Amino acid sequence: MRQSYEFDSFGELSIKGYKWTDSGEPTAILVISHGMAETIERYDAFAGFLVENGIFVYGHSHRGHGQTAESMEHLGYLGENGWFKMKEDLRRVVEMARTEYSEIPIFLLGHSMGSFLARDFLLDYSYLISGVILSGTGYFSKFELNLGKFLAQSEVNRKGIYYKSDRMTKISFGTYNKKIKGSQTDFDWLSRDAEVVKEYIEDPYCGQTHPASFYLEFMTNLYRILYTDLFKNLKDNLRMYIISGDSDPVGQYGKGVRKTARYYRDNGFDVSMKLYEGGRHEMLNELNRKEVFEDILNWIQSGRE
Repeated sequence: MRQSYEFDSFGELSIKGYKWTDSGEPTAILVISHGMAETIERYDAFAGFLVENGIFVYGHSHRGHGQTAESMEHLGYLGENGWFKMKEDLRRVVEMARTEYSEIPIFLLGHSMGSFLARDFLLDYSYLISGVILSGTGYFSKFELNLGKFLAQSEVNRKGIYYKSDRMTKISFGTYNKKIKGSQTDFDWLSRDAEVVKEYIEDPYCGQTHPASFYLEFMTNLYRILYTDLFKNLKDNLRMYIISGDSDPVGQYGKGVRKTARYYRDNGFDVSMKLYEGGRHEMLNELNRKEVFEDILNWIQSGRE
């Protein structure tokens, strides 16, 4: 059963989300932080699978995404200090789940942009959760991030915070299909499942060009997240499960994923990792997604407190 919820975010907009539950008592809760240029509705099948197996799910469309965005024209616009506000919105949902199911362990899953938001969440709020799953994550160099910040700032300065930046989109994603022979669309790097890619392209809330201000916020905060070791409230030996396709360009075809795993092991996390052969960016929407669903379920069930 899917129920909607919403709450005010900093007096600026209303966050729109869902709870996937049934009439029983859950064995665990999973909070989902979705990726860039998509919506929480795309996780409906995965959430339904978890509910069938006793795990309830919470998730919302981030500011600038899906039904949370003020209008179609505002898709991708996070607002002033929007990344910080996204992180606080995520904290609100985790605390909502803790309030409603106070004795049930809560896990956080972040995909792509949402994985970096989850990694930011860990710097401040790891004590709120029992474990974290990172999907479609990676590691970018200081040079890449500084260059991205510079280019995004120049576009904001010249064309304003709402300007939809084809240039930044091309710089960020323009090479992601390069290893796919005979690619049919600009988004084939997402999944080998052509129907998934088709649905993504046809969804008006997905795949849109983001404003230059989004990239400025994203690059600025990525630099801080990836190159800061200030875990303010680190929960000792927190469990982490990292999943990725070995053909995911965001994870540098496994290289950035392995670096992420090493980083968190070095910082006291209990890290497990799985790279799926041939898998692309969205393992929850890949041809072998049932296997991925089962792997996540097993990982959650193996570590409930």
